Amino acid sequence: MAGGEETRKSTDSLAQESSIIDTFAPEARFECPICLAWLRDPVVTACGHRFCRGCIYSWLEREHACPVDNMKLDVEKDIFPDNFTRREISQQKARCPYIVRGCIEELSPLDVESHMIICKFRPPELPENEKLRCQFVDVGCTDKFEDEPELQRHLESEVTKHLSLLSQAYTKITISNQASTSAIAQQANFWDPPAKNEQVSTSEADEGVNALLRAMYEKIVVLEQKSREQDIIISNMSEQINSLNLSMSKMQLRHCNGCYLWYINDFKNKIKDMQKDHHLMFYSPGFYTSANGYKLCVRLNLSPRDPNYIAILIHMMKTEHDNTLEWPFSGRLSITVIHPIESYRNIKETMMTRPELEAFKRPVQDLNPRGFGYTEFVLVEDLKIQEFMRNNTLVIKVQAQPV
Repeated sequence: MAGGEETRKSTDSLAQESSIIDTFAPEARFECPICLAWLRDPVVTACGHRFCRGCIYSWLEREHACPVDNMKLDVEKDIFPDNFTRREISQQKARCPYIVRGCIEELSPLDVESHMIICKFRPPELPENEKLRCQFVDVGCTDKFEDEPELQRHLESEVTKHLSLLSQAYTKITISNQASTSAIAQQANFWDPPAKNEQVSTSEADEGVNALLRAMYEKIVVLEQKSREQDIIISNMSEQINSLNLSMSKMQLRHCNGCYLWYINDFKNKIKDMQKDHHLMFYSPGFYTSANGYKLCVRLNLSPRDPNYIAILIHMMKTEHDNTLEWPFSGRLSITVIHPIESYRNIKETMMTRPELEAFKRPVQDLNPRGFGYTEFVLVEDLKIQEFMRNNTLVIKVQAQPV
């Protein structure tokens, strides 16, 4: 029986120290991929990964390749000291895990484990006749056990009881409770199990639980406030980005020098809609022949004469500087339906304006109702057969050159 108690004592002591050390687990950039601990005497490989010097040297004696990406490595040529990371780790400071017991030492993370062994505030070893306590002792569970398997069976069978104890502890929180120590110390004191030979009263346990939960609640409130602030910032930035994108698109339309590419998305469904309603028309955004030049747009619809064809026409649009332009508009207009892969299949038509037509006179409305172009530009079926609609998008290029 003595042997069993000795095993129980050692196991419990190791578990306690392990839980404390885990709270000082390294960040990913300071963690050795081999030993999963803080980098000791860090080195960096030719493939850019960091390891403890001893870990990678031992590994390469067996494998001869990086354990992360399996790149072949030469110990003599591909391993370099990482002094920058060494300095960063040395600048990391942490208090001794036994701070709640009175130790005020500040250590490098690499020295924490060795310090814990010699720390005078380390909890004493359990007497051999001491029984194991339930891990929920701080919230009121007073059961004790002979060995680890018995404790494990208790934890598995008494889940409801432990949840009830936690709930009761939570309901005891009141605003009038005053924390006797700092929030960090309270939290550490709660999670650090007391020594087995120490007696913890119910009132002390309740006070510790209340202080911890109160500190956690305050942190949650602060985090929620920060989260809300971030949401507002992100929302404002999204609006600014959308506004900038809109401004950029308008600038592109104004400075395209009369050469505009119209990407008509979801083209097949647009054709179906126009086949159902022959009066349905689609218009491109307005574009300019120059920064302060003429403004035009493109119209797409099914031909009123033969709905098997699509019609493509160009309309003049009103601008704030029409009085500085010469009317009627005179120039060359080119319309090209772009093939997405083979440019020699492009369908292109060029025409000269006719000043006597209403379509080229100064617009009275935002959009001149009269258009000029081709009422039977191309068969819809030809567009499908010759695969003009890649990703269900048709591209029409229009060039307008005033003369």
